Amino acid sequence: MPPKFSLQTVLDVRHTRVEALEIELGELLTAQQEGLIMLASFESSLHEVFARLHQAQNGELDLFAINHLRANVRDLQARIAQVEEALRILEEKIEDKRSELVSAKQSEETLQTLKRKEIDRYKTELALYENKQQDDVYISQAFRNKQ
Repeated sequence: MPPKFSLQTVLDVRHTRVEALEIELGELLTAQQEGLIMLASFESSLHEVFARLHQAQNGELDLFAINHLRANVRDLQARIAQVEEALRILEEKIEDKRSELVSAKQSEETLQTLKRKEIDRYKTELALYENKQQDDVYISQAFRNKQ
C-alpha cells in the first residue's frame, strides 16, 4: 500500500475550490441564459408595440393612444438597454470566473501529477525491493544446493 500523499489535504482543498468555482460559473451561466431570454422577450414586445404604433398612425389618429405606445417604446428600449448592460457585466464576470477556474484546475492538476509521481516512485522502490528479496532467495537456494 503506497504511503499517504503528504500534500493530500492541500489537494483536497484545491479540488473543493475547483468544485465551488464550477458551481459559481454554472450559476453565472444560468443567469446569463435567463438574461438572454428576458432580452429576447423585451425585443419581441418592442416589435409588437412598434407594429401597434404603426397601425395607430394609419387612418384616424388617436393621439392619446399614440403617446401611450411611444411611452411603451421608450420604456421597453430603456429596459433592453438595462438588460444589455447587465449581460455585458455578466459576461465579464463569466470570463473572470472561467480564468479563475482554469487557474484552479491547473494548480489541482499540478498536485495530482505530484501525487502520481510519488506513487510511481513508491512502486518502483517496491519493485526494486521485491527483486532484491527474490535475488536473495535465489542466492540462498543456490548456496544450499552447493552445500
